[in-house]
Amino acid sequence: MTSLTINGIGPVGAFGAGLADFKDALPGNRKIRPEITRVTTRNGDCDLPVFRTDTKALADFINLRKLRRLDNFSRMALLGAVLAVADSAQPLNGSRTGLIVASAHGASATTFAFLDSVIDNGDALASPTLFSNSVHNAAAAHIAEHFQITGPTLSLAQGLNSLTMALLTAAQWLDRGPIDTVLCGVIDCYCEVLGYCRQSYNEAQQNPETKSFSGLGEGALFLHLSRVRNDDPKPKHGYLNKIELNLTAPAAGLPFISSTSACHRQACAERKTKIAAAANRLPIDLLPICGELPIPTSFDPAAAAVLLEDRSLFSHYIRLEKFTGLNFANTAIGCWQPMAAKPQKPLTGNCYWITNHADFDFAAVTIQPNPGSGAVFLR
Repeated sequence: MTSLTINGIGPVGAFGAGLADFKDALPGNRKIRPEITRVTTRNGDCDLPVFRTDTKALADFINLRKLRRLDNFSRMALLGAVLAVADSAQPLNGSRTGLIVASAHGASATTFAFLDSVIDNGDALASPTLFSNSVHNAAAAHIAEHFQITGPTLSLAQGLNSLTMALLTAAQWLDRGPIDTVLCGVIDCYCEVLGYCRQSYNEAQQNPETKSFSGLGEGALFLHLSRVRNDDPKPKHGYLNKIELNLTAPAAGLPFISSTSACHRQACAERKTKIAAAANRLPIDLLPICGELPIPTSFDPAAAAVLLEDRSLFSHYIRLEKFTGLNFANTAIGCWQPMAAKPQKPLTGNCYWITNHADFDFAAVTIQPNPGSGAVFLR
């Protein structure tokens, strides 16, 4: 695939709204406290920490009267979209803009609320507002209406693969389609059913909560993407490069980010299998700032972009792992998503890269032994 420019980023989560809030929370200096929610299971009530998202910042962009019928899922999606467009400082051309909205579960809280209204009141008196917002492409419709997007629009749900497939689709659209920009985002919300399932799974497995579990979360991340043009200035947030599926490990010689769920970590630990069999995984844990999302890697692209923009953060994380030879002005950071695997098979996953240069030469990256830290990365 050809490189794509990342013109704008719109993150929304428990850490706040916008790239400034995300960047401020990323080092872990700001304590973000989850809301404690009561969950009832077959074995009784228990407390579950949940990282809720506040969408009040949406009122800075859209009249409150237009928001009164929107559910939390659509509000998060719309806020992430407007933040990404505002961050890019580029107007959208409706007919030349594509829109992709990805989610693991969709508007689950609204969907179950609508089902409750059917059970309680019957088909004839079920809530029409809940029904309209529970439709899977409702969030995309709200975004398209706000920005007057008339280009191709897609809502997809492929579980853990949702974000990777959305980015891959955006790359294919820009490479082959009659559009110039794509607004691509991932959203998931918390609902009581997810909390119930999480606790019931733990009870069925008879496993205590792992120390890495901070709580369930919700949030959205949108990227404003476009194809690379030779006469354009360097994009604000670098480039999206080299989306690869079903890798056994990321390319050797470059650092990568890998956010995974507590359940996945527990499963890997039980199998005595490393989450990623490579020495170059950056020690970045996003769970304390956004909670465990259905797609744990939702905010990884934003984290990679921030590290490539901020020399101090980049130096901090590289220094922690004793990486040497990495050039801040010319490097790449991978986003690695490990997938479930059978014990007798190697761990595989999806990977894409955030780079400083559109023509970044991955083939030129080499790795050599280092007695001090295990690896030296050279360009």
